[in-house]
Amino acid sequence: MNRKLPRALATVAFLAPALSLGAQKVVNLPKPDAEYAEPFTQINSVRELMDGRVLVADTRDKTVLLIDFRSGNTTKVGREGSGPGEYALPSRLVALPLDTSAIYDPLNSRYVLVGPDGKAGKEFRLEQSVTAGRGGGRMGGMMVGGQMPRGTDARGRIYYEGSGLSFSPDGAPSVADSAGILRYDRATKTSDTVAWVHLPPNNTRVSGGRGNMNIMIGATPFAARDDWAVLQDGGVAVVRVADYHVDWYSPSGARRAGAPVKFDRIAVSEGDKEEWRNARKGAVGMTVRVEGAVTTRGAGPIGGGVNLPDPEWPEFKPPFAQGGVFARPNGEVWVLRSRKAGDKVPKYDVFAPSGAHLGQVALPASTRLVGFGRTTIYTVRVDEDDLQFLQRRTLKEGPVVP
Repeated sequence: MNRKLPRALATVAFLAPALSLGAQKVVNLPKPDAEYAEPFTQINSVRELMDGRVLVADTRDKTVLLIDFRSGNTTKVGREGSGPGEYALPSRLVALPLDTSAIYDPLNSRYVLVGPDGKAGKEFRLEQSVTAGRGGGRMGGMMVGGQMPRGTDARGRIYYEGSGLSFSPDGAPSVADSAGILRYDRATKTSDTVAWVHLPPNNTRVSGGRGNMNIMIGATPFAARDDWAVLQDGGVAVVRVADYHVDWYSPSGARRAGAPVKFDRIAVSEGDKEEWRNARKGAVGMTVRVEGAVTTRGAGPIGGGVNLPDPEWPEFKPPFAQGGVFARPNGEVWVLRSRKAGDKVPKYDVFAPSGAHLGQVALPASTRLVGFGRTTIYTVRVDEDDLQFLQRRTLKEGPVVP
């Protein structure tokens, strides 16, 4: 496939100031340099190559594209399936050294490598006997949770969160209140624990017994839990939910705590509940069945024939939205703040590598952040029909909030 893009708009290499509320600086993103003409259904991640081309994964359409904004060409990467160069569910793109990338495919329990030329080929798995850290566990030949990659460092080590679900020797499941942030080295095939995160009570249902068990894990609405992002030097930034501050961990695990950030508590309204339900419609989920030494996985719309418990709604939203923490290559950390139902303008708190809270960046309405390049930011615009359009903007290399 080789499609043409419209000419890019004029490059804007700065952010426009919006307003200042005391010490709280808020800036707006510039207009996009370019927007991909063809719509996506569910963009979940991007990876920018050194020459500016970008890989884009669409989970719902089960496609990965390599887009060249300069030439206007785009190429399909791999295809759906279980053979060489194929993926059943492209859930995440991760960056590896020398412009190599990997597509995480949970249904085939593997990563598919993609070269700088956009060709998918060899695959690999995280070859460990046991998930490291509290809450990790293995049963029936299946690593139970905790291996969705969250990012990589400059050396290509893969970071993921340990599972909150573990099993006793007699097969009884238990749910932990914390999990390790694990760093996997493909060269040594070992993991180490960089930091720990707090987990909220989750919506888990287990049926059957040892050797024949069904595990269903439902989403917890507006979960008050820690979140984190990977830094290029091998450290991590952990955003703490209890008092909303950022803990910075060095590659060796040494902790440096940032100052708490003031926030107003947002009550969960009926409008919030309806938005959460609507966001879940059509989402792709996974079911897992453990039967002796055989593990069976399947994918399909969440709620399709699966009777999960009704969620317990919290009284207030946490200060930041789950899954909204990103790290720029320059070391900045962006955190998506919670907002009231009907508010379509996302705002991200920006933290400097020093730990200082610089201020906020406001995105255009109905837009979300999906990733960064060295001097670029990739956002997704959602139209009235819920179609998604990939946008690229240029940022200056220094602090994004002056």
